[in-house]
Order: sequence, then structure tokens, then C-alpha cells
Amino acid sequence: MKKKDKKQKVKKGKLDQEDSYVPIKNPQIEALSKIVELSDLAEGSLMKGVYDDAISYSEQVIRLAIENGMDHHIKKQEEFMKIVAEKVQKNFFVSKINEAASKIEKIYDVLIKAENFNQAHEVLEAFKIHYKDKINLDSIKIFQDLIKKDLKEGIKFKIG
Repeated sequence: MKKKDKKQKVKKGKLDQEDSYVPIKNPQIEALSKIVELSDLAEGSLMKGVYDDAISYSEQVIRLAIENGMDHHIKKQEEFMKIVAEKVQKNFFVSKINEAASKIEKIYDVLIKAENFNQAHEVLEAFKIHYKDKINLDSIKIFQDLIKKDLKEGIKFKIG
């Protein structure tokens, strides 16, 4: 056999091997791939504030991780779920605080019209004390507006 024929035969053998390549399925790798995909979707949902979707994707990750004995991913998702829970709780409190602050503002305005600044200020302080451990009130616009209003009214009261 000539060198040229030998080279062609070797090349043909390599091509036959490449054509007959069938990927071997590895359930662990497939599960890991799906876990990564679902984790990314969960993170994306959290960033968008779509907490129900984030929880759903995270739950799917946990199920896959349990089925495949991937304890590390279970722990990561437990931590992720804590973050989601904190965000959900914060959203709940913000909505409750906005609602309460709106009512407090009406009471405050009535007391100011009645020229009873001290009582109006006390109502605002009681509101602050009630919610201070639940959320940072300074991050809520309606509360910031109430504080500014209280400062202005306090100055008017002292001058008047």
C-alpha cells in the first residue's frame, strides 16, 4: 500500500468514527444543566420583582437537587428562598405602611388645622415607633413627606 492510500484510509477511519459519534447521556450533567437554567430564571424573576415565579423556579431546583443528591444546590436555594421571603415581607410592609401613613397624614392635617401641633407631632412619632423595627421608614416616600411637613409645621409653631 502506498503512503497516500494509507493516509486516506486513516482519514476515512477518523471520519467514520466522527460520523458514528453518539453523545452519551449523563443524568447528573443533564440535571445540573437544568438546575443552572432554573436558578438563572429564579434570579431573573427576583430581580424583576416577580416573586411567585422566583419561588416556583427555586422549588423546581430543589426538587431536582433532591432527586439527584445535590445537597449544595438545596442549601443555595434555601438561602435564595430566605432572600425572596425578606423581599416579599418588605413589599407587604411597604404597602401596609403606605396605607397607614396615608391615614396618619389625614389625622395630622386635621390636627394642624386645629392648631394642635404637639398632638400632631405625637401621632407621627407614635407611627415611627410602631414601624421602626419592621422596615427603614426613611426609604418610604410618603413617610419622608410627612417628616418634612412636620419639620415645617414645627418651625411655624415655634415662630407663631
